[in-house]
Amino acid sequence: MQSNPNVPDSSRNPNRNRSRSRTPIPHPSSLLPSIGGLPSPQSANPTSSTFFESPMITLLAGTSQRRYWAHKDVLCTVPFFRECLETSFLETHTNIIELPDDDPEAIGSMVSFLYSEEYFPRIVRMHGNRALEPLPDGHEHTRSLHVQVHTTAEKYNIPNLRDLAFRKVFLIDAVDMEFLNFLREVYTLTPPTSKLRYCNRMEEYWVFGLHERMKEMKNGYEDELNAFLQDFPEFTRDLIWSLSFAVDCAFSAVGVDMDRGWHRLS
Repeated sequence: MQSNPNVPDSSRNPNRNRSRSRTPIPHPSSLLPSIGGLPSPQSANPTSSTFFESPMITLLAGTSQRRYWAHKDVLCTVPFFRECLETSFLETHTNIIELPDDDPEAIGSMVSFLYSEEYFPRIVRMHGNRALEPLPDGHEHTRSLHVQVHTTAEKYNIPNLRDLAFRKVFLIDAVDMEFLNFLREVYTLTPPTSKLRYCNRMEEYWVFGLHERMKEMKNGYEDELNAFLQDFPEFTRDLIWSLSFAVDCAFSAVGVDMDRGWHRLS
């Protein structure tokens, strides 16, 4: 255990199963300079003049109970944790919150975000474009972490973290089966109301070229694509809705009102 309780625990569970063959991304706490400095007290809790003097709260994440620490005033900016720490007898008296159903890496990213409004890997400018900062040699970006962070942000109602995770998801170029695995993970982990699902972010998915990806997968991975569509019929429904959206946009662009059925040509 680390001696400094102000920093998330950087230990990893060596027995955790990995569904991918790639080298996993190191946990955010293993590269603290990338997380950024702590904000001023006003940025997290404008009404508190003793922000950094508030008690340290221990978070036990996942079945491995990986430990993270954060100031009480920081956690209380999230309604769920504020309720735990102000109304729950157990958490109030022990300063420990157990989160057995959450992904430990996502909780670590959440803690980083609550302090710095970012989490590793950060979004940076590279050659004039937005990209995720490079990882150490031997590591590659994957979308799985950001899907988990997005899911955690939705669960605890942290909209800014949710939107940041969504942007990071699409800064990673996933091709062929990687993209199909991403969709499978989204439809496995998230509820129908999730902002990460296709039906709730159709415009963004169109911008990011989902349909082109689908055509590519049909040409090279038709069996795997068919299996995915059978396992997740709700995605097929989302596709139908998106096609309707695309047709409306196309006709709107040329001045055709689909509801009235007449042309509005100048």
